Amino acid sequence: MSVKAVHLTKDEFRATKQPGSFFVTEPGSDREQFFWYRCPCGCGRQGALSVGNGFKPADPPSWLWDGSLEAPTLTPSIDHRGHWHGWLISGEWKVC
Repeated sequence: MSVKAVHLTKDEFRATKQPGSFFVTEPGSDREQFFWYRCPCGCGRQGALSVGNGFKPADPPSWLWDGSLEAPTLTPSIDHRGHWHGWLISGEWKVC
C-alpha cells in the first residue's frame, strides 16, 4: 500500500493531519533544511527530517532529498519513531 506525498505550505500543513503531506523549510545559513511530514499511516503524527546538507550518517542523521516538491524522493528509508517504516519514492510513501 502507498500514500501520495502532497506538498503544502507551512500554514496548510499546520492546519491539517493529511497522511503523507509535507512542507520543506527554506535553507538556513548552514544550508540545512527540514522536511516536515505527516505520518503516512494516518495517525496524524508529524516528523521532521534534516535535508539539504547532503547525507551525513553522523549526528544528527540527515536524508538526501532530490529537491522535488511534486514527486519527492528521500534516501535512506524513514523510520517514524518506530511507528512506521518505509520509503518516499517519486512522490509515494511506501511501507517496507
